[in-house]
Amino acid sequence: MRKLNLFFFSLLAALIVASAASAGMLIPNSQKAKDNARAPEKSPAISETVAGEWDLERVDFIHYAKPNNPGNQGNKPAGGDTCYKTLGVKWKSLPVSYVINSSNGDGLTESFVAGAISAAAETWDRETSAELFSDNYRLDTGAVYGVQNFENALAFGNYPDPNVIGVTSIWYTRQGKQLVEFDMLFNDSFLWGDATATSAPIFMDLENIAAHELGHAAGLDDIYSSNCSAVTMYGYSGEGEIEKRSLEPADIAGIQKLYGI
Repeated sequence: MRKLNLFFFSLLAALIVASAASAGMLIPNSQKAKDNARAPEKSPAISETVAGEWDLERVDFIHYAKPNNPGNQGNKPAGGDTCYKTLGVKWKSLPVSYVINSSNGDGLTESFVAGAISAAAETWDRETSAELFSDNYRLDTGAVYGVQNFENALAFGNYPDPNVIGVTSIWYTRQGKQLVEFDMLFNDSFLWGDATATSAPIFMDLENIAAHELGHAAGLDDIYSSNCSAVTMYGYSGEGEIEKRSLEPADIAGIQKLYGI
């Protein structure tokens, strides 16, 4: 009888897993990641099955090199040039942890890469009472971009379009609209470094681009109005640029709308 019960239990478990796979559900692979994705008690309910799976949506943000004459690209926020736009999704459990793969083709040291990215994260943290990004990031040369595994990974790599500076992908729950993961790719087509180290505009500044991409990770959209070209969330960048390292009032208004003053 015990063997028979075990057989039926195994069969039931297999049917649950198969059903989840066919529905496109995803299962968190660590308790820490699952805690990071879980809403507080009074937040909207998460779309979760009895097997503990998550019904997720993915959005990719493509960051292009600045064209000669970008003009207005039709993404002006409602109500005029308020110069920020939220995505309608946010993190419900803070701070957000992340892992950095510092391997790169430009000879940048691990300490430089980690320092630039953590400084960019702190730029957002300073403008809200919530600790948005954790100070205790992790370094792992095995971390990869684009794999939905409830691990927020930042890495260098090749992207097929050489005009793309970087890509940030976010995953959020369809019900509850809560962010559960972001991944970030810095395109190796560019020469990365510290743009303040030379007067010639040769480096794509890592801290500058990371600050913009982390805005997406927090729940902010790109802005393409030429009247808003000074803000961190402006959708174009170029070599030698460092303006995105510091937030403009519109960026601050956007992050505070999501996470408070």
